[in-house]
Amino acid sequence: MTDENEKNLLQTYALLSRAAARKKIYALKALKEGKPRTAHLLRALSESEGAQARRILNMMRGKIDPSENYLATIFEKEIDEILARYTEEINNAKASGLTSAANALIQLYDAERKLSIFYTPSSQGTGVDEEERYFVCQFCGYVGRSQAPDNCPVCGAKKETFLEIQ
Repeated sequence: MTDENEKNLLQTYALLSRAAARKKIYALKALKEGKPRTAHLLRALSESEGAQARRILNMMRGKIDPSENYLATIFEKEIDEILARYTEEINNAKASGLTSAANALIQLYDAERKLSIFYTPSSQGTGVDEEERYFVCQFCGYVGRSQAPDNCPVCGAKKETFLEIQ
């Protein structure tokens, strides 16, 4: 795959990911407006575009890492890359005087940083409890265990914004 092909696929991935996220947000808005059927359709469209984005990402990466160390890749490489990117974007926002954007990015950074609690580098494992329940803040991405907190410890969002992962 040429650099130009990769660049174009990356732009398509970004477009689909943004569209999927936007439709998910609009679905929540439709629910609040008392339009459950519209929300249902928007969630379906969001899932479709999310699936398309994942397929493009897989084409760009090739096959999923077949190594035994995929958890190390996720927790020791990808999270660090994301944190570095957030740091750059936070600094850019601050330098541009975009205080509210910088504050939002700081919350996202904190949520991403907290993902490392799910990983034990010494055993390259996650210590997964078969009965564990996970709840994701739909505002900042914080992941809670066992039950949704009354308020998100990262962004302060209410318990109702958490989605239980089934």
